[in-house]
Amino acid sequence: MLRLFAALFFAKGSINPGKPEKTLHLSRCLLLACLFAAMTVSAVLAQSSPDWSGRWDTFWRDGAAVVQLQQEGRSVLGTYEPGGGRIEGQIEGQVLRGRWFEDEVSGQLIFAISDDGESFTGRFDTGEWWNGRRSDRAGERLITGDASPRETLQSIVASVSDFLIGGDVDALRFARTLLEFEGGEAPANTLRHRQALLWDIIDLSTFRVYDAPPRPEAETATFTIALDGTEVSYDLQFVRASGGGWRLLVEDAETLSAALRRYLNSIGEPNVAAAKAAMANSPRGVMQRFLFGIHDWDGAGREAILSTLDLSMLPDHLHSAEGPLLADYLKNVLDRAGFIFLQELPNNPNRTTPYVHYAHPVGDIVIARIPTEEEEAPDRWVFDAETLRKLPALYSAMQNLPMAEGIPLSQPLTQFFSLRERIRDMSPALLNRAVIIENWQWLAILLMVVTAAVLVALLGLLAPRERTEADDDAADAPTLQSKGLVQAARLTLGSLVLVWGFSMIGIIETPLAALHTLVSAAAVIGATWFAVLATSTIGAFFQRRAASTVSYADEIVTAMAIGIIKLALLTAGLLFLAEIVDLPYEGVLAGLGVGGLALAFAARETVSNVLGGILLLTDRPFRRGDLIETSGQLATVETVGIRSTRLQRLDDTVMIIPNSQLSDQVIVNWGLRTRRRIDLSIGLTYDTPRPLLEQFIEDLRSLILRQPSADAKDCYVGLKDFGESAIEIECRFFVFVSNYDDQVAVRSALVADIVDLARQVGVAFAFPTRTIQIVKEEN
Repeated sequence: MLRLFAALFFAKGSINPGKPEKTLHLSRCLLLACLFAAMTVSAVLAQSSPDWSGRWDTFWRDGAAVVQLQQEGRSVLGTYEPGGGRIEGQIEGQVLRGRWFEDEVSGQLIFAISDDGESFTGRFDTGEWWNGRRSDRAGERLITGDASPRETLQSIVASVSDFLIGGDVDALRFARTLLEFEGGEAPANTLRHRQALLWDIIDLSTFRVYDAPPRPEAETATFTIALDGTEVSYDLQFVRASGGGWRLLVEDAETLSAALRRYLNSIGEPNVAAAKAAMANSPRGVMQRFLFGIHDWDGAGREAILSTLDLSMLPDHLHSAEGPLLADYLKNVLDRAGFIFLQELPNNPNRTTPYVHYAHPVGDIVIARIPTEEEEAPDRWVFDAETLRKLPALYSAMQNLPMAEGIPLSQPLTQFFSLRERIRDMSPALLNRAVIIENWQWLAILLMVVTAAVLVALLGLLAPRERTEADDDAADAPTLQSKGLVQAARLTLGSLVLVWGFSMIGIIETPLAALHTLVSAAAVIGATWFAVLATSTIGAFFQRRAASTVSYADEIVTAMAIGIIKLALLTAGLLFLAEIVDLPYEGVLAGLGVGGLALAFAARETVSNVLGGILLLTDRPFRRGDLIETSGQLATVETVGIRSTRLQRLDDTVMIIPNSQLSDQVIVNWGLRTRRRIDLSIGLTYDTPRPLLEQFIEDLRSLILRQPSADAKDCYVGLKDFGESAIEIECRFFVFVSNYDDQVAVRSALVADIVDLARQVGVAFAFPTRTIQIVKEEN
């Protein structure tokens, strides 16, 4: 079929040679549409029906169950535990519609399977959600026996922990088999309610599992558990099952509710949720968040784990990098120390002494209270700084001990432990510690130094060649700038390679941590150097652009922006550098509040000039190239900088005036005029007749108005005065020119025209004359 459609589509004129090209194109489009529709229908028909058969771990708002489904055609039958319920339904595409049945109660359900068939999303008939994921393996747990009350309690507590922390529904199902309900069978809802009450009592209590009765001779046994920090307790009762094992007795709902109320009243909380929220800030809450974070590391677990660690011994910039590594150390130590029963950890948030979870000659695992930064906030419980500081040495002392029974294998949290495990598999001898750190770490350092050196050398090839005397000296500055950029980039790249490598191989928490600090400082210096030089290079480009424009504002903005960016970069670099070397720069910044007064006083002139430049930028009294008059001087504006303004007087003398002085003076801007005034005084001889005077004045006015740039509204020509040697004629008019050069050109052309006019009219210009009369004296 595909070949047929392809032949029809690509054959020119083969469909109908007489049809125009547009019709042929339309036919091809229709063929393609038909081909797409046929392929879509084929894909839909060929799609296999989803497979619902198998075991599913399912969850709803306040419970969970393991569902076992079996599909036959479009029909699906199944069961779920706990509860002893069953499911019946029909498949409609990707959707399963049916009913659930449990004792005398039933209802509707709807499930929609995912495209990969590994999960489904669903609802009860009440609108409550009911979701699930496919599960083909049994959960791993500590103990699956019930030979004694102790083993039964171990199995129950471990299974519930597996469910609460790891979401193992099958573990919860297993725990359900170790319970014996007082009074025999009852409706499933009633049994679940009593079971939930017992879980809450156990979860709120603090007890040591190994204190439970080991192997009593009687048919019943009792184990007292208590609420930490109070006198309230509850007696767990165990009974021997018919098969010889032991079961935990679940009392009636009234008895369990009364015991739970005593618990809540003793700590002053209205309900279980509020009690658990208050107990979250306790040694048990810290451990529970840490264990939860391990199972959900790629989700919210990372932040949960970091919140349990007192990282105050590290600079803030290392928290995100070193926190996961320390968490990985702690995880490996705890996995070897023993299986953790959360109920053995105190959950009293008001406890006054630290909790020592594990003691070792090298170091202890301690959860302690530390004050919070907020004044009214309560102290928080965390793994203390001393514990974290000792973790690498403690792990080295314990690494040959296998993990505790019941703890499943899991992937390392960090690249360091992943790399270390691969090296262990490849050559265990490389894990030996010859000098300070392990052998493989020394080899890794050598490899990273060589790699950084090669990269730096390759980057050095980009540096410009050395200039010779024959080269143009004008290009020296850009060459030096480019060379500096390359050198800064080499320092930054080489340092970053080492910083990344040192973090990967985990030497930050070793005596070689100073190396990481050194290369980190070099990386910050190089990055700051590169950023400042790059700002200068980019700023030079914009300064050239600004210099090519008429507006002086561009130059001021560019100069000020470059200066501010450089200052910000240097400040950020110094702060990062202080953070890396762990200097208390916060106090220095606070001291600037006082020192800043002295600095401001010393630099008041500079600050005043900068502010003057800002005022000039805001008011815009002139532009570059304008002729201005200030302090009795006429000058042309050349450049306006961040500190001063450069002017050129008419006699070619350069004036540099601080911006603060210039902004405070009266500025007459001759360059902002839309028109310019021209004044002429013309003298005619005294023997000029009046008719010629009047004709000359009239022709002179017409001559001025004929000028292209003259303003016809303001033109004044007339007799002015009797001069010493001439009859004076005054001319005052305005021309629309933008600069002084154009004004001079207009005036020059007009004077030449006036000379021609005087010849035409027949009048003569007067010039200074003196008449001497000689009088002969009579004797």
